[in-house]
Amino acid sequence: MRPAGPVLLAIALFAARARAEAPPSQVKPGYFQLFATALAGDGLRFNNPYRLATPLGSTAESVSRTASYADLGLAFTVGAPDGFQHGLTVRTSIALEGVSQGVLTPSYLLWRRWRSVAVYGRLGTPCVLTPDVTFGGEASLGGVWFVRGGIGLTVEAVGDVFYGAGTRDVATPAYPVLSAQAGLTIAYEVLP
Repeated sequence: MRPAGPVLLAIALFAARARAEAPPSQVKPGYFQLFATALAGDGLRFNNPYRLATPLGSTAESVSRTASYADLGLAFTVGAPDGFQHGLTVRTSIALEGVSQGVLTPSYLLWRRWRSVAVYGRLGTPCVLTPDVTFGGEASLGGVWFVRGGIGLTVEAVGDVFYGAGTRDVATPAYPVLSAQAGLTIAYEVLP
């Protein structure tokens, strides 16, 4: 039974090599990513009680276009570099036209990257700071194509529902908004 010895040795060496080349099943503590985003966007408002100046239909009650806006953010994630990562992000949006408006949105962030492409989702609570303070809910889906290391082109679809000032007909109206935005994401990995 001497031939079994070299065969077992070869199998053991092959298994050891495969384990060495396989990605680690657990990440060493201390791995995380930092992100900065700069996006610009525009949207559609589906409840127009104030008869905004930009209705898209034939009547004043039609869907209206929101003001274009800039969206700046910071985020971090933790988790396996080759798996889903969880984190937090804070975004601030500023109207670029019309009424001066600022919105601050803290969100939960789910992130997954495959080489030069990443996808992510956010769930948050936008807080309108100006001109009138109010809040709402937000969900978004986005994608990033990293053209150079940690610098990526980003697109994102965002759905919001804001609660606003009452009208004669409704005490606490809800304003659904659907937006699209595009821009840049800069990612920085911190290795353990």
